[in-house]
Amino acid sequence: MRAILLVGAFALAGCQSAAERQAAATGEFEVRNGSMKEVAALSKAAHSKMLMQPGTWDSGMQVISADFTDGPDKADQLAAVRKQERHAVKCQTASDLKPLDIENLEKVAGTCTFPRFIQKGGKLDVEIQCTQASGAKTTLLYAGTMGKDAYDVTVDQKSGARGQPDYAAIRMRVYGKRLGLCTGKPAA
Repeated sequence: MRAILLVGAFALAGCQSAAERQAAATGEFEVRNGSMKEVAALSKAAHSKMLMQPGTWDSGMQVISADFTDGPDKADQLAAVRKQERHAVKCQTASDLKPLDIENLEKVAGTCTFPRFIQKGGKLDVEIQCTQASGAKTTLLYAGTMGKDAYDVTVDQKSGARGQPDYAAIRMRVYGKRLGLCTGKPAA
């Protein structure tokens, strides 16, 4: 039985590309003009090497700027974005810190491609272009640092064309730093 399991494990390992094996070994990868399938496979392979450490984290999200098409709901849009701002110091478990499953992006953003996705040397440099069924286009840019004990990433999201209905350009900063072990029980 053990021999069958080992053969099965080797067969699965053989299904990984050289890039996926490298991502699994280092947690790093680089893709240019990649598809969702390619980036999702590399991200999944790198997952175990990029896990953030559980503990007490000081983290948050700050809106740096937001620009919308002028209209009656512009103030409401800005208020909704500002409500997303967060800051907390709290105990984070391994499941709280698990990375976003990149494959879920297409459920909300449409069909996506990756002109670049670079996760190397503790740095993140990503461009994602998504198109919804309606033809609406969104570009996401991520730039910053990532590690097991800290992250600081600027996110730029642009949807539509300036001056047109549904235009939005939002810049946010997402950050966190592990302060140490949790004291007491994790927050529910």
